[in-house]
Amino acid sequence: MLRLPPARLLVVKLGSIGDVVNTLPLVNVLKRNWPECELGWLIEPKSYPIVAGHESVDRFIIFHREERLRGVRAALAEIKEFAPELVIDLQRILRSGFFTFFSGASSRLGFDRKRCKEFSGIFTNLKIPPAPVPGHMVHQYLEFASYLNVNWEEIDFQIPLDTRDREQAKDLLPPRFIKDGFIALNIGAAKPANRWPVSHWAALSRRLQGEGVNLVLTGGNQDRERARLIRSRSGEEAVDLAGRTTLKELAGIFSLSRAVVSADTGPMHIASALGTRTIGLFGPADPRRTGPFNFLDEVIISPAECRFCGKRKCRHRHCMEEITPEIVYRKLKT
Repeated sequence: MLRLPPARLLVVKLGSIGDVVNTLPLVNVLKRNWPECELGWLIEPKSYPIVAGHESVDRFIIFHREERLRGVRAALAEIKEFAPELVIDLQRILRSGFFTFFSGASSRLGFDRKRCKEFSGIFTNLKIPPAPVPGHMVHQYLEFASYLNVNWEEIDFQIPLDTRDREQAKDLLPPRFIKDGFIALNIGAAKPANRWPVSHWAALSRRLQGEGVNLVLTGGNQDRERARLIRSRSGEEAVDLAGRTTLKELAGIFSLSRAVVSADTGPMHIASALGTRTIGLFGPADPRRTGPFNFLDEVIISPAECRFCGKRKCRHRHCMEEITPEIVYRKLKT
């Protein structure tokens, strides 16, 4: 029998930065409505820094997947010690299902079977109703609040970013960028098919810098060569921070910027959640599901007929190529 509110609730969302950011509205809604409930979150190290210190989460349990069996045992021991009454599996894969099942919780809530992956549905004993047309992931996660009879009219993210984080971000920028403003170009994407071509980033950079616009290039370690090429082809004026920031520093950069241009990737969701104007470039990914939630009206969709294929890799890459620098420039100017 599901008792509401539970004394202790564990959210299982291990995954990518974007998925974790899009989980925040649900976490906030649950804590706002059940302030006495002790809320835990099982998460992985890659995404943890962007939510560390969040006021809605009483306890983070970090699963170190790279430690293999030792990491599994450590995370499971901490879950058992936490002793949740209710576990919500938002990850819907075999790994999350394992932790959900062996959590010891009497109530284990997950997606309906059609939306589950890797047979993860067998690990839950409660399921939200099927959705005829599942919408944005933020709304899909909030379906769990509806199932639990929790009101979610107000949607907010509340990324924990303090003055110190913003000051550290300022230290990475030239003073004139702070004074005159700048645009952040987030040049990478975890999925190769989602990446906008280097030549397009360079052309957009040249055009904007020709008008005196200050630019900051952001991305991960894997994007350093892309950043070097973009700068070399556009005049070496942009500040290159690709692979040179922590997640909180990156969030600080976005919070200070006039706008962020990005393909579908985790940092795009950070920018959107912060309320910074976010222009998302979409080809293989479907923005109705993974677009920048607060700026879905700013999304630029590829005109290619093969768009929304969902592929991680693509031999042709013309989908993202068909989003021209001119299209993005005009969007920025509106």
